[in-house]
Amino acid sequence: MRSLSRRTPLALAVQRPTLHRTLLTGILLTATLLGSSMANAQPVKVSIAVQPLSSALTELGMQTNLQILYSPDQVAGLKSRAVSGSLEPSAALAEMLKGSGISFQINGNSVTLTSGGASSLQLGATTISGQALGLVTEDTGSYTTGATTTATKLPLTIRETPQTVTVITRQQMDDQGSKSVGDVLRNTPGVSAQKYDSDRTEFSARGFAITNFQYDGVNIPYDGVYGENPNNSDDAASLDRVEVIKGSTGLMTGAGDPSATVNLVRKKPTKDFKASISATAGSWDNYRTEGDISGSLTDSGNVRGRFVGAYQDKDSYIDHYSQKKDLFYGILEADLSDDTLLTFGVDKSSATPRGSSWTGNAVYFTDGGRTDFPRSFNPGADWSRRDFDSTTYFAALEQALANDWKLKLSLDQKTTDHDTRLASASGGSPDRATGEGMFLYWGRWEGHRVQNTADVNVTGPFTLGGREHELVAGFMTSHSRQTGATYDTSATGLVPGSIYDWNGDLAYQDFPKNGKYERTQSQNGIYLATRLRPTDDLSFILGGRLSTFKYNEDYRYNADAGQADTHAGYKEHGVVTPYAGVVYDLNDTYSVYASYTNIYQPQIYKDASGKTLDPVEGDSYETGLKAAYLDGRLNASLALFRIEQDNVAQYVITDTNTGQDIYKPTSGATTKGVELELAGELAEGWNVSAGYTYARTRDKDEQRIYGFPLATTKPEHVVRTFTTYRLPGVLDQVTVGGGISWQSAFYGQSSSPTEGATSLKQGGYTLVDLMTRYQYDDHLSFTVNANNVFDKRYLTGLGNFGTTFDGEPRNLQLTAKYNF
Repeated sequence: MRSLSRRTPLALAVQRPTLHRTLLTGILLTATLLGSSMANAQPVKVSIAVQPLSSALTELGMQTNLQILYSPDQVAGLKSRAVSGSLEPSAALAEMLKGSGISFQINGNSVTLTSGGASSLQLGATTISGQALGLVTEDTGSYTTGATTTATKLPLTIRETPQTVTVITRQQMDDQGSKSVGDVLRNTPGVSAQKYDSDRTEFSARGFAITNFQYDGVNIPYDGVYGENPNNSDDAASLDRVEVIKGSTGLMTGAGDPSATVNLVRKKPTKDFKASISATAGSWDNYRTEGDISGSLTDSGNVRGRFVGAYQDKDSYIDHYSQKKDLFYGILEADLSDDTLLTFGVDKSSATPRGSSWTGNAVYFTDGGRTDFPRSFNPGADWSRRDFDSTTYFAALEQALANDWKLKLSLDQKTTDHDTRLASASGGSPDRATGEGMFLYWGRWEGHRVQNTADVNVTGPFTLGGREHELVAGFMTSHSRQTGATYDTSATGLVPGSIYDWNGDLAYQDFPKNGKYERTQSQNGIYLATRLRPTDDLSFILGGRLSTFKYNEDYRYNADAGQADTHAGYKEHGVVTPYAGVVYDLNDTYSVYASYTNIYQPQIYKDASGKTLDPVEGDSYETGLKAAYLDGRLNASLALFRIEQDNVAQYVITDTNTGQDIYKPTSGATTKGVELELAGELAEGWNVSAGYTYARTRDKDEQRIYGFPLATTKPEHVVRTFTTYRLPGVLDQVTVGGGISWQSAFYGQSSSPTEGATSLKQGGYTLVDLMTRYQYDDHLSFTVNANNVFDKRYLTGLGNFGTTFDGEPRNLQLTAKYNF
């Protein structure tokens, strides 16, 4: 068997063929690589400030499409010269290196730096800048990225961003076998999960639910854990990376919880041809296939396209539960001119589960003792389902302006349809001896939602006090409307026979329509942010947002429905969200930072009188230390944070007459914590992602705050680690890896037939995952993932309708992937 040499991702890229033509699913993509003169032929817009030479080379690689090879010793301690204007790449690099004693050689898009009279470096001894660690993570083999834009829309490195930034790269997704957004978030440092039933999961950070989601920096709606959101069914095959900005992010998102913003960044077309196909088989008849093809559609490469498709059909460790899901993603990029880029794409997905449960399992017997259902027990009827279909059309126009400024316009339209029909045998408490006496939770919901979003912004440098700074200014608007029928679910049903004999076999229920509903939500915002650099080592990021919010929810029932019409809503104008951050470079490796922003989150929770609670308001503070080792290929951070909030909703009781949940506002809630993270390459072939988060929430009297949706439903301590290592020498075709996840106790609520309201607790637990990959040759690989290898039994959901939900037992999956 042929042994693979140890080569960097760039070394592999340089040796790929330069011209291919292929046909996939009836779509012809013709891919052409330009000749070796491309990198040196056309002037490009370049804007690079004075900074450490290593980071300047990274920016130059991103802006010019150069692949720059050098050793760390060559650039250690050196500063770059400022470079700006429309320049040929070679001229820009020459200007940057003036006075450094470093020269270079260009071969196509590849540049090799040489020091003094030294000869060109060999590929095996180089590190990689530019292409390897830019905004795009695909094909870099890295667990970190060179820059992010989620926090401020300014292209900043992780070290330059005055908040905690976690990036899950394409490589890490592949190594951990992540197939969905939910899989990615479960493996993200600082993020905890609570699974409510077979199809719904809520993710949290710093003690609060994550409610801000974006695709490519554009906000998308979040309906809470019960509605449409990326947690539940969105696929990961179309993603290049997932950027998670911890803490409050009101500058870019407007309203939101001080947990995190999750930006799902899609794959982009490539000028060079690339294609892959993969097949996965896993425990419980889990089968999946993916296809991905990308390249140029014209000989000049000015039009590029990409298509990604995925289909999955799986059963589950839960009895009589199955799910089918698919994804179709297509994107086109066209260089309308040297200064104009047009992007258009379609993202379509669907999920069709069967045997869905509405809740977990009943907690108590009628005698007050705890039940002990097997992990495989499914209280859902065999016809229960949560069907989702989603189609997003998105477009963007990027225009280079004078003096290195850029205009970007983004437009999105997302249409979602859902049809939910549920029956769950988990109401009440069974008799210990007979298993009888339980009743069904059941119901039907449907909805059709259309959301339109637009964002336009300008970014660029400006000069003040003889130094160059950056600025972004923009406007966004978003409007969504959801409509659907309401159904009469007032009839009650008992679980037939004993719960011990339950297998999901239940006559289908035809719930009659009894009305309709309409829900509209709008947000407009103007934002401005600037990075001021008074010295080479000091930068300030100052910004603000002016927002308006509007929400209306109306339920109108038929005359014979026996229910009163209801209305909920809010309208907020002129909400100001300030943002301030400072970063000071202690040296070329370490920097200290601090940031502040305020918190604003309208809510529709109601008190006992039926009045909507006032918006949650507060302040978010963060300070810490960041480090970028090995020219940014390894990033580390230590953060201390404090979150202060008023008017936080705390669940009190459910009104048995109206069925409405009642909440009360809690003021003076304070969350304090610390977060440590490490991500990237520890050594050649050794990647790591690790994090520890402690978040402690107390009320104004320093007492724990109990109940949904507050902090006791989330663990205070969370540890997530994962690492992979490619073996050396003759075993270099093998990569081994694994991870440990640990979290402390969290709590829920239920009701005992003998004691009334009770508190449920899941103690702290540890899960261990393992993986290995065998790279047969340059094209074919096999990856095995083993999750929960010690088969730990634990509860991942507490308190949904007073029930509990078990986490996944030990499971395996094997993925075979072929790269063309």
